[in-house]
Amino acid sequence: MTYTLYGRPRSGSLTVEFLLEEVGAPYERKLVTGYRDRIRPPGFAEIDPLRQVPALVLDDGSAMTESVAIPMWLAETHGDGTRSPAANAPERIARLRWMSYMAAALCPASMQIVHPENYTDEPSHRDGVVARARRVPSHNRSVVRDAMAGRGYIVGERIAAADLYLAMFARWFAGMDGIGDAASMASFRDRVLARPAIAGVLARHESGDWT
Repeated sequence: MTYTLYGRPRSGSLTVEFLLEEVGAPYERKLVTGYRDRIRPPGFAEIDPLRQVPALVLDDGSAMTESVAIPMWLAETHGDGTRSPAANAPERIARLRWMSYMAAALCPASMQIVHPENYTDEPSHRDGVVARARRVPSHNRSVVRDAMAGRGYIVGERIAAADLYLAMFARWFAGMDGIGDAASMASFRDRVLARPAIAGVLARHESGDWT
């Protein structure tokens, strides 16, 4: 099976690629450009009516969307126990909790900082949207950081999909003005992003030559 990943540099495609590379699943990348009515390729709106990346197309033509759902499914489909706890394992409850938490508590704040124009119709209000959003990650990340105290990963003692998802947000926030970077989170981020498969994905995103 070869997947087709629709994405763009420095987007939520990052965590999907982390998982694809970690599990060794073959895939090809399709660049999505523009937004809303200017989205390209034009047929992407049929894959995801919301016109958002990432989207993963399977061999049968069906598509998965949402940057939290795709890694969870990939880990369950391809994982060997190091990335996705077994269905009856206690760690699975924690994985579901933290993946959902990050999607609800970290993702919206990051989007408000990067694209404030999507959260107000008044250009003069954009700075206020960004200022408010910058205050949110500090508290919300502290919840994750406290949960990780005394251990290396957020779910169990081995790296899992939730850690790769968290590493994406940790990388994003580290590059944003006005957001603190706690030493423990920086250590976690650097350790995960140094993994060979992960480092290659990150380099591709930051080079701008995503395809």
